[in-house]
Amino acid sequence: MTIAALKQPARSAAALVFVAICGSAQAADAGGYPAKPVKIIVPFPPGGTNDIVGRAIGDRLSKALKQQVIIENRGGAGGLIGTKAAAGAPADGYTLLLGNAGALAAGLGLFSKVPYDVLEDFIPVSLLADITIVLAAHPSLPAKTVKELIALAKAHPGKLNAALPGTHSIQHLLTELFKRRAGVDIVNVPYSGGGPAMIDLVSGQNHISFINLPTVHQFVIAGRLRPLAVAGSRRSEVLPQVPTLEQSGLPGLTATPWNALMAPAGTPRPIVARLNEEIVGVMRSPDMKQLLGNYGANPMSSTPEEAHAFIRDEISKWAKVIKDTGIRAE
Repeated sequence: MTIAALKQPARSAAALVFVAICGSAQAADAGGYPAKPVKIIVPFPPGGTNDIVGRAIGDRLSKALKQQVIIENRGGAGGLIGTKAAAGAPADGYTLLLGNAGALAAGLGLFSKVPYDVLEDFIPVSLLADITIVLAAHPSLPAKTVKELIALAKAHPGKLNAALPGTHSIQHLLTELFKRRAGVDIVNVPYSGGGPAMIDLVSGQNHISFINLPTVHQFVIAGRLRPLAVAGSRRSEVLPQVPTLEQSGLPGLTATPWNALMAPAGTPRPIVARLNEEIVGVMRSPDMKQLLGNYGANPMSSTPEEAHAFIRDEISKWAKVIKDTGIRAE
């Protein structure tokens, strides 16, 4: 999947700034790159979707670059800690970021202070994947549909728990939007990422979670979690029997997280171009499409310019959602 449908950014002042953060050394030679291992920071703990996507890409990128690609999990603060670390790394192509929608766009309005500027401190290499969110429930919960869940929550206000796979995330925002739209009182239980949230959901310590499908796919298939709905604009090919939130009586309630590979601002353009070329090849490969597709993720790729425009628009979109709804971080 590509984002060819996105409009090419105009050659405006903003575009000129983007060119500047790509690295001013036009004559820089990427012929010797990489000469040592490359590190990709995943700003979440192991076991979640970001980790799954990062390790799948790292394995294939290692082969394409003929250098080891090391995945470093640096979780905390909804992805803020790892993202900050990547923003401050040397701009030499040897430290990259597996960025996600929360830390790069959707959650920015929920942070009291963000120690980086996404559009100034990073240069996107490429978009990587969009992800299906599933509203998953522990099988012990006596609700098999969204309608039944809402009725149960209204009958027992404040008694149901929702695991948040990361504060300041799209899942956090979606949970709040769901509670407002449905008119229910459900208690948020925040976690540092999808992996820890999944563990407590499967164990029954929490009742529901809006969580990325790749994180819980195996437990859904095994019957250890019950999928009530997906949050996309259409049903998932992995779970075709599961309705969308809109089909479940909540029109307009959709959200799609995404990942992007980012480099620190100032990384030389030839290195960004080399990385982009290899990433596009990786994401368009049949085995990557099959691997991520089996989990409910859709591989995609883009030019750096397309990714920059996409992220800029996502920041604006989610800032408006946060302002209009009055959602605040807990």
